[in-house]
Amino acid sequence: MHSSAREANLQALLFDHSEAREHVSELAKTYEAFLSEDVRGTRLAHMVNVTHLTQQLDFAFDETCLRDTSLPDTVLLLLAQFLNGRHRSTIYSIDGSSGISVLPRAKFLDKFSLRGVEYSTASCRTRNSHVLFRPPKLDSSESLAHAEPGQIIGIFLHSQTDSLNTQKDGGRLDHPSIYLCIQSYAPLQPELSDVDKSYRRFGFAGGFLSAQKPGPLILVDQSSIISHVAVTPLEMKGCKVLHVLPMDRVSVSRR
Repeated sequence: MHSSAREANLQALLFDHSEAREHVSELAKTYEAFLSEDVRGTRLAHMVNVTHLTQQLDFAFDETCLRDTSLPDTVLLLLAQFLNGRHRSTIYSIDGSSGISVLPRAKFLDKFSLRGVEYSTASCRTRNSHVLFRPPKLDSSESLAHAEPGQIIGIFLHSQTDSLNTQKDGGRLDHPSIYLCIQSYAPLQPELSDVDKSYRRFGFAGGFLSAQKPGPLILVDQSSIISHVAVTPLEMKGCKVLHVLPMDRVSVSRR
């Protein structure tokens, strides 16, 4: 409330005094950009129609910002593994040895909106790139206790597996899947497990700890994204760690 009152007073000051606006014009632009940021990826999200937010997977992106490029071999292999897992098969490979060769052509983008909340790559906007997600081995019916944190480092559409405005049953048009390359966080050092438990006993309100060093690169699609996370670097018992606080809701049981 105190912050909102100060914001209102500042806006009134800038509105009524043209001389003040002129002196702080550059600062005002930055301030306005900050105020216009999408904050619906926070804990407030569950206060606005929980059923709609958790069941809808609507997403949007700017098609004019797509960039044609080729996937690196490491990501291409992850995509083949992801497609095999999705279709419960072994027909996809990067060299055609199993049936279908996954081509490296892809269209990259920097950000997209999921359920009205913006997510982006680390290079585009760091604060929107830290996420909580379900690994490929989990589906939406499995416990969120197995969800993992990570940072989005790449977002792309694959020109072979999807095409824009894909025709679906009943004549309805639907967007393709967006694939996300996520740099996961490494597991916590065993000697800090007792400290981690002190955070986890408060559920999602307390968050949890991860190691600061990066873990394996993981590829998922947009349906695996759960929410943003707030990440704070810490040092405990001589170890560099990250405190990870999921930003969707206070209690996992309410999801």
